[in-house]
Amino acid sequence: MTPGGAGVAQRHPDPVDVLARHLRARATEFLRALRLHRDAATPEDSAEAARALGRAARRIGAGLYTFRPALDPSWSRTLGPELAWVSGTLSQEDACATRLTRLLEALHHLTGPAAPTPPSARRPTPSTSG
Repeated sequence: MTPGGAGVAQRHPDPVDVLARHLRARATEFLRALRLHRDAATPEDSAEAARALGRAARRIGAGLYTFRPALDPSWSRTLGPELAWVSGTLSQEDACATRLTRLLEALHHLTGPAAPTPPSARRPTPSTSG
């Protein structure tokens, strides 16, 4: 028989291997984003890293939900809520980072260089001679 011929059995990937590769890849994404978050130099970098962490956590949770029949039920039941908590916390951090940026911009605007006071608005200084 020739390769790819009618008598060649098709080999399907083992679902456990597919799941393991998927979860390993998502865990790697999460750990990379965690490192980026730790090393963030600016609030914008921190916010982007938090979004990446949340994305990875949601993807891990979706994988656990999708492959639930193939997983240890007690393990996946405890990990699912933890991932949801992480995602929720990270979304709050993103919202707080956005608010912080707006507040810092407003503060800078308030404390920025003041316009010079026109001479007519200046108070006369009391004369010492008299």
